[in-house]
Amino acid sequence: MNCVRCHGLMLEEHHLDLESSYGGIWACAWRCINCGHRDDAVMQQHREAQTAQRVGCIEGMETQEESVVSCTSDSVEPLAA
Repeated sequence: MNCVRCHGLMLEEHHLDLESSYGGIWACAWRCINCGHRDDAVMQQHREAQTAQRVGCIEGMETQEESVVSCTSDSVEPLAA
């Protein structure tokens, strides 16, 4: 597996999560030996959710109609000097 940041080698790492509500839980993550970037299942889920949200926003923007504002000379007031 390659790192998404530097394309370095990722190694599987096991660590004890002491901040969980159930006490200590062993967790598995990937760590880049080049830059130290960590990646795990929770981070991947958040990344996928953000991507899906962005795609939904872009699709919603494409379907909205653009309102056109017209400015004619009689609708614009002259500025006072």
